[in-house]
Amino acid sequence: MRVLDSFAWIEYFMGSRRGNTVRRYVEGEEALYTPAICLTEIKSRYLREGKDPTTRINYIIERSLVISVDKDIALSAADIKHKHRLHTIDALVYACSQPKNLTLMTGDQHFRNLPMVEMI
Repeated sequence: MRVLDSFAWIEYFMGSRRGNTVRRYVEGEEALYTPAICLTEIKSRYLREGKDPTTRINYIIERSLVISVDKDIALSAADIKHKHRLHTIDALVYACSQPKNLTLMTGDQHFRNLPMVEMI
């Protein structure tokens, strides 16, 4: 099972080479997860570009299980941020994958060399 971050979803919607890697999972049968904070990043990007994000956000919500940031994830993210020197949002995204030992799928270089990360 995989967690898709904002980078992975945006590449998927763009239909890029990296997005084609993500497509196998999005259009497959595997259970997918998306951190709720990624919905913020994705919606913000499309609004900044002057695009309506509604259809894409709804698709993400329908296709994946959205992981909310609760107190345990928030506290874990602080440890991850400190240990791996990540930005707060990146630490929250990575922390969302940890309780269920899920693989984080991303192209964001901040996650390179972290365990349970699949770079696209």
